[in-house]
Amino acid sequence: MFGDGALVAPALKGDYRCHGSGGRHAATVLKGDQRADIRFKCLRLHTAFKSNTFNRETAVHLRLSLFQLNVPQIVMKVSVIIPCYNVEAFIEECIESLRGQNMQDFEVICVNDGSSDRTKELLDRLGNSSELSIKVIHQVNKGASSARNHGLQHASGEYIQFLDADDLLTPGKLAHQLQLVAEHESPCVIFGSYRREDLEGDLVRERRYTDGTPNIWASLMLTDLGITSANLFRADLFKEDIQWNENLGSSQEYDLMFQILKKHQDVLFDPEVNTVIRVRESGSISQTNLDQKWERYVQLRVDIMAYIKENKPALLSNELYQILFDAIRMLYPYQPTRAKEFFKSAIPKNFQPQLTPVTGKSYLQMYKFLGFAGTEKLRSLISSEKAH
Repeated sequence: MFGDGALVAPALKGDYRCHGSGGRHAATVLKGDQRADIRFKCLRLHTAFKSNTFNRETAVHLRLSLFQLNVPQIVMKVSVIIPCYNVEAFIEECIESLRGQNMQDFEVICVNDGSSDRTKELLDRLGNSSELSIKVIHQVNKGASSARNHGLQHASGEYIQFLDADDLLTPGKLAHQLQLVAEHESPCVIFGSYRREDLEGDLVRERRYTDGTPNIWASLMLTDLGITSANLFRADLFKEDIQWNENLGSSQEYDLMFQILKKHQDVLFDPEVNTVIRVRESGSISQTNLDQKWERYVQLRVDIMAYIKENKPALLSNELYQILFDAIRMLYPYQPTRAKEFFKSAIPKNFQPQLTPVTGKSYLQMYKFLGFAGTEKLRSLISSEKAH
């Protein structure tokens, strides 16, 4: 974009990330005393860039400075994959958030999943006119998982950013997480903090990972490993037999996480909030077929517990069983027979539930005398009476 070099912009936490060209932009993370030694040189190059005098001489000057400091240069490219289905109201703003990224070496792959609105036309126009590298792929409607897998077939980056078409990234998202990659020996996944906003931009909820490293298996069971658009995935994961399950109608994201964690645990939690998840009125989670969705939700957690029991028995804990118990309780109003089957087969006989946001004090008192099936049946009767 700028010939022999692109600048040199401040990254988060006061570090500096320098981009050079030559096909790919070399991202170099400067730390400690190196930062002080090269700060003046970066600012001088910044001045040259602003005055349109950033040329081969200044680019060579920067590279020589890095060579003298013996700073390793890390060359990484990100592939951003966006599944698109009837998102004419959102896709342009989503792409605009990518246009604002403070790094250059990334590609955008938009997969139109058989949209029936103007999404196809908008994507074709964006692909032809944007200064970003945008590849547009069209397919018949097969769902977001299929669209993401299709996008992966065309991805050339070392890391993958899955981005939902109605979500937004802040300008530093990609550069910041690549900095974390460089500082933490290329984790397989970075789980990102995020904020949920309504369409007016008002905060709905924020999740920030500031409490150290959580219990990763408990976080998996609780669906608390970031969220699709906030995370960053190492691309070589998908060269194994890991992919989005196209046969699932729900729980696809945490099925993918489970596939990954069975093979890799070199993950990282990112406390910086650089992703906005926009909550539409209709919501991305439909309120239809809740019986099937809760059953898939519980089945995945039963499978996770079975895997831990067989492969990592030392990690089994009352905390994990409590999470499973609460999930089974959420299924009961929709499929009581299936919930009782899950309880009988997956919860130990000596399990004693504890107080949680799902399981309150009155429930625990009833459970002591009536057990799971009796307590749930009584609560259902009480709810039915109140409804009338």
